[in-house]
Amino acid sequence: MRVEQGTRKDPRRWVHAEKTTLRRVAFAALLLAPLASLDAGEAPRPSRPNIVLVLSDDVGLSRVSCYGGAPFKTPHLDQLAATGLRFDRCYSMPLCGPSRAALLTGKYPFRTGATSNGNSEIDPVAHPTLPILLRRAGYATCAIGKLGQSAAPDDAGAPNRLGFDESMLWMGRGTPDRYWNPRYHRNGEVVQGKPEEYGPDLTHEFLVNFMRRHRDRPFFVYYSTVLSHGPFARTPDSKDDSSLLPDMIAYLDKLMGQLASALDELQLRERTIILFTSDNGPMGQPLGTINGWPMLGGKGDVAEGGVREPLIVNCPGLVPAGRVCGDLTDFTDFFPTVLELAGARAPEGLTLDGQSFAPQILGGQGQPRSWVYAQVGRDYFIADRRYKLYGGGTFVDISDSPLTEKPADSSDPHAAQARARLQQTLDQLRAGYPTERPGRPPLRAEATPDLEADLRLLVETGIIPSADYWLARAVTGGVVEGPRTAELVIAAANKFHPAANLDQALDVLSQEGVISSVSYWKLHAVADGTCAGANVARLINKLSQRLKTK
Repeated sequence: MRVEQGTRKDPRRWVHAEKTTLRRVAFAALLLAPLASLDAGEAPRPSRPNIVLVLSDDVGLSRVSCYGGAPFKTPHLDQLAATGLRFDRCYSMPLCGPSRAALLTGKYPFRTGATSNGNSEIDPVAHPTLPILLRRAGYATCAIGKLGQSAAPDDAGAPNRLGFDESMLWMGRGTPDRYWNPRYHRNGEVVQGKPEEYGPDLTHEFLVNFMRRHRDRPFFVYYSTVLSHGPFARTPDSKDDSSLLPDMIAYLDKLMGQLASALDELQLRERTIILFTSDNGPMGQPLGTINGWPMLGGKGDVAEGGVREPLIVNCPGLVPAGRVCGDLTDFTDFFPTVLELAGARAPEGLTLDGQSFAPQILGGQGQPRSWVYAQVGRDYFIADRRYKLYGGGTFVDISDSPLTEKPADSSDPHAAQARARLQQTLDQLRAGYPTERPGRPPLRAEATPDLEADLRLLVETGIIPSADYWLARAVTGGVVEGPRTAELVIAAANKFHPAANLDQALDVLSQEGVISSVSYWKLHAVADGTCAGANVARLINKLSQRLKTK
């Protein structure tokens, strides 16, 4: 973001610059206030800002209406953006686990090993987390909602090891009890809710209670919502089953409004910074559109739709209102940004990939990064505002992000210079780390796939004997048996390369660009396991596309 410098000749610029200066002075005074109170012989009062970092689940860009998302309605998020700051180019990783690890450690997946959901548990000794450093700096820390793949399932001690003083978290894997009849860990103890109780409501109540109890000291909340991840279920506001996913987005938005209201009631709103984003692109139907157009890719994809996220920042006392910032940001940037806002520092010698955007939040220019990086499994890319270079060498123009990726014009000298610059940066970034063997560019599920046609092709090629089972199960809200999915994957892989088991088959389909991350299928396509029907439908669609080019 560029903030014009004020001059006496241009009153509008002068007023804008003076307001920015006054806001910086106010923020500095906020951080120095404890020293002044101690000099006066008084007990120190809370001065540093509270920070609530909201990480929604599988929301993506197309489900927030102030980004042009439709058919979803998010009036409370839109209001937070209108009275705060909206970043336009925020990049996550393509999957939950790598995104959370990048956010909490400030490091890219190849440094931590958190390249997919199956290997993203964080070792806080090797990689100190953001809440650990904030706790050392005097913040009360709390985790709400979902710990995700940052720790093992049901590991009651994980939240505290990761730096959270208090927590109320769903810590399952694929189980339905994150919503109705919820089963959560509250400060390490298992709490079994009632069938009529709704998990997001219980965690929100815990959050408000935490803020009330810690209103006299600075606090940091990692509000990692379970909404809107599957299984898709009714919310307390749903009238029927006709619009489950839109209902879930609406309820998430409602909770954001309740968060702002609670801060008002606690008289904490003026000094509490809310940051709202999503862990990866959208999943489930409808995926949503941007200004009427479908995005390219969704959850699990390294295409723009899988990694472009909303980022809304709001705090009436500190964040100037009504702005849109076009600066590039990625998930490693949250670590240094929150530390800077909290007046804390990273330890000497700690390697961080992130770059703080705190100055932009407070109304200044900062030092915007010139590129972003994202990774899932062996797939990764580096991108600037116009061009994107994949690890396998594919070079595309993303001027229409997140709608399309076009082959870059090889005759354009500017494109050639950009490619050389991005390649050099990528080589320097990953120096000393092995280069994953490149496969085919990953396929994207079609915006409106024809499941019947895709299954006919699988029957014709002998991968499945009949389409009936899949037509009934491979749909949004459906469930596919793990062993049946494994049979499909192995039979499909053998059309390209011999594969004797699921692991070999997943590796083959990954190299063919059909599967972006193997971890989900290793966890769910097993005996006694189940796979989400929507996930299987996307797999079938991408497999069909690949078979047509075989």
